[in-house]
Amino acid sequence: MALEDASSNRLSRSTAEGAALLRAAGHLLPEPELRNPDHLAARLIAPGLTATAAVKVPLLRRAIPGVVDRLLPGGLWFEIARTRGMDDFVREEVAAGARQVVILGAGLDSRAYRIGELATTTVFEVDHPVTAAYKRERVAAVIGEPPAHVRYVEIDFETEELGDVMAAAGHDAAAPSAIVWSGVAPYLDPGAVDATLAWVAGQVPGSTLIFDYCWQEFVDGELDELPGARNLRRRVTAQGEPLRSGIPRGRGREFVDERGLELVEEIDTAEATRRYATRADGTTAGWMWEFGGVLRARVPG
Repeated sequence: MALEDASSNRLSRSTAEGAALLRAAGHLLPEPELRNPDHLAARLIAPGLTATAAVKVPLLRRAIPGVVDRLLPGGLWFEIARTRGMDDFVREEVAAGARQVVILGAGLDSRAYRIGELATTTVFEVDHPVTAAYKRERVAAVIGEPPAHVRYVEIDFETEELGDVMAAAGHDAAAPSAIVWSGVAPYLDPGAVDATLAWVAGQVPGSTLIFDYCWQEFVDGELDELPGARNLRRRVTAQGEPLRSGIPRGRGREFVDERGLELVEEIDTAEATRRYATRADGTTAGWMWEFGGVLRARVPG
């Protein structure tokens, strides 16, 4: 194996486990109504002598949320809001008639195994062959035989067309899909983002895309005065995955309109805090990043 391939393999696994660690830490919060719903995240992380594997150690688990929140301020609660918001959107789309769920850049995403409503759909987990192989290995260790409704789809985005690969995997272009794109778009160059959005816009009317984004001004380093902004940009750059694309602040509707989609709903930081980080007595439970959000956009028709 070439050195660059080995490095890419390690980065791919590290990225998937890093996102899973945020979800696992959020699931350990003491207040059940505020927890990240991903109860499988910690189990899907491989055991071993790694920082992420610490979430699997019983004696350390209670301290994990606080440690994560100190190391990456804002990330714990952003991930809670992102996971819960996207879960809500997916359930709503399936209830409205989506019979296919496509998870782009699936990593260690566990929706296909923990959201019961998805058992009535076909779930396509799409990722790079390295990450996809690791995902299958962890699913086998945690769950056993994958559910019959799950299909693993391998793609090299640099050399293969998404539409061709999805067609070969059995995706029905004539049936509505709910497409989830979590934690991916900000790390792609704008051309790659537009190529994926063009594929989405070509789906049957009524299909939806659910994705998160960063403000373009944050990506460009113009908002480093915001809490957590400089820390996050430096951290992802040091890990070999710098932020590359975003949406100008307040331009979510125009962004999707220009790409042949129509905005259904946007969850910004204020709304995410109200929905997912506020206790029943009205007090705020935690602070999350302020420089992005989650969009749901539909193929018109």
